[in-house]
Amino acid sequence: MTEANLDLAPSPIPLVSVAITAFNSANWLARALDSVLQQRTNFPFEIVIGDDCSQDATVSIANSYREKHPTMIKVLERPKNIGIQRNYYETFENCRGKFIAWLDADDYWTDPEKLAIQVETLEADPSINICCHFVRWVKSDGEIKRDKWPYISAGRYGLEEILRSCFIPTPSVMFRAGIHRKLPAWYFDLAPITDWPIWVLSTLSGDIVLLDRVMADYVHTPGSASTSKGSMFLYNIEVRFYDTIESILPANWRRFVRAEKGKRYESIAYWIRNRETLLHPVRRRSKHFAHLFLGTTLAVRRRR
Repeated sequence: MTEANLDLAPSPIPLVSVAITAFNSANWLARALDSVLQQRTNFPFEIVIGDDCSQDATVSIANSYREKHPTMIKVLERPKNIGIQRNYYETFENCRGKFIAWLDADDYWTDPEKLAIQVETLEADPSINICCHFVRWVKSDGEIKRDKWPYISAGRYGLEEILRSCFIPTPSVMFRAGIHRKLPAWYFDLAPITDWPIWVLSTLSGDIVLLDRVMADYVHTPGSASTSKGSMFLYNIEVRFYDTIESILPANWRRFVRAEKGKRYESIAYWIRNRETLLHPVRRRSKHFAHLFLGTTLAVRRRR
């Protein structure tokens, strides 16, 4: 197997499209692209970069790579911001491959065999709609937060598991193209939940396979769409997800979804109780201090 070289004319029809979405990603895009270009395959693949009107050098970097690989890389430039959901959708819509490999511009792949392994898995079994793998969680400064995620066993999963938890790391996933066209209109109002509805739609007609191999780094950058905003934010967006996902599920799954939503409400209530427990001692200490202060002040005044 040799490293892919697709810069020959005419451009071959790609088996895989690597969809990279970017917004003000100048600090990371080159690293992501290099990790894709290092893939060793015996099939053609393309890279589609969807930029959401970045204000830094993201587009310039993307175009510099396109100039080096004109038949392999496509850059979607936007004159105005279209939003994270629409950017994903339109990037997928411009992919020509049978399979789409998802990669955000701040993440990167660490195994040059990744695409080849996932294609082999999907081609061997048409009942698999999603192939993913383990990743590391790293901070933007390179510090490793988790050596292997998600915290579940490798194997085969279905609708029940993906409804319980969005356990698929986006830089790990390869899925069958076209599923995004089944997304309902509410998808575009569900930011920052970009991936979970796609996984649910995929598992209505096939399974998820989680490979027992770490092949990417998922990078936590400052101000990321969801991971930097705390538990309460995550609980609330999961409630929003469950509120909307019922509309695309068979009726026999709706009780299950409502039970999962109830668990998120329980988590929210638990979070609020804990916060109040932490705050109350502070309030009591403040009242005690105020009482002592006022008492001392009054005593001084009486002496005068």
